[in-house]
Amino acid sequence: MFKSLLHTLFGERSPSRPPLFISFIWLVYLAFPLHAVFMLPLVEMVVGLLVIALFAVMYIYSILHERGRFVLLYVQMAIIVVFTLKVDPGFMFMGFYLTPLTGIMPTRRKFIITWLSLFVFVLSVLVVYRNELTSDDLISVIPAMLIMLVMPMAIRFGRRSKELREKLDLANEQIAILSANEERARISRDLHDTLGHSLSLITLKSELTERLILKNSERAIQEVRDIQATSRAALQQVRELVSGLNTATVETEIHNALQLLAAANIESRLEGEYREGSVTPLINNILGMCLRETVTNVVRHSGASCCTIERISMHDSMLLLVTDNGRGIDDHSTDKDRREGNGLKGIRERLKLVEGKMTIEKHGSKGTRVTITVPYVNRSSMGR
Repeated sequence: MFKSLLHTLFGERSPSRPPLFISFIWLVYLAFPLHAVFMLPLVEMVVGLLVIALFAVMYIYSILHERGRFVLLYVQMAIIVVFTLKVDPGFMFMGFYLTPLTGIMPTRRKFIITWLSLFVFVLSVLVVYRNELTSDDLISVIPAMLIMLVMPMAIRFGRRSKELREKLDLANEQIAILSANEERARISRDLHDTLGHSLSLITLKSELTERLILKNSERAIQEVRDIQATSRAALQQVRELVSGLNTATVETEIHNALQLLAAANIESRLEGEYREGSVTPLINNILGMCLRETVTNVVRHSGASCCTIERISMHDSMLLLVTDNGRGIDDHSTDKDRREGNGLKGIRERLKLVEGKMTIEKHGSKGTRVTITVPYVNRSSMGR
């Protein structure tokens, strides 16, 4: 029982009220009205003591519980008014008990109503006793009344600030979680794009080496060296990826794509050009990674014998076209996700970052054309 009481007084509390021990300290000041009540005749003294006891109970209950706080505040205000008018003007200082209750009102509407009521109470007391208050009395009464009116606002402001800080902390936690998820998704895309391309090249060169071992040993040795170089490059790319230093560019990936296509015995063609420096490093990196994934898909899935990479610089956008003469796409498929793997999904997600887009369409009687379009002016530059 005693531990439970201590926990209630000093343990965890609702964020809508101040610490209980601070609220209970105010009860000490009931000694002044009690002193005045003890000066009354016996019957009036007993009634006064009972009313003060009831006042203390209502005050404690109102601090502890939100339910009924609004009504009980007005009951306590009525008791203060009666004591002030009937017993002693000094009872007006019991209005300090109303200040924390006003400050912790659950809604803004109730706060405004109770604060205005408190203001009317203070003003009414000053008006009623204006002829009885001396200059010395005013020096002590007016500052007390001002404090009585300012304290609820300070309490309200403090509560609001704390709520905003808690919301800000929660928002920061959510941002951190979303950032971590986005970073995981980025790493997943980059690993897929980087390792997928390199491993595809290693696989193709290994198969070619196996066929050349008996026919052309010197060419086989060269292919093995290419495999070693590719594996080292893949390892370096992974290191750069982990450290966030992946700097894939369009020109670099075009060079790698031509090597990959040649290793897969796919005839490659390079057409067009784009203005040097016409795109930002971010767009250049995204275009390079998108080109890498697109060419890897051509090698893996198209069954093509020829692939054309075309660069087109428009007045407001940069285009990359990858066209093959492979088996094409399934016109009867209506579920885009069913024919788009993680690679194409990753391309679309990357392009969203710079307001780019990708279209996939049939080319001629068979074959596929992938068009990647990125505007020169992206969202980040427009926001500056």
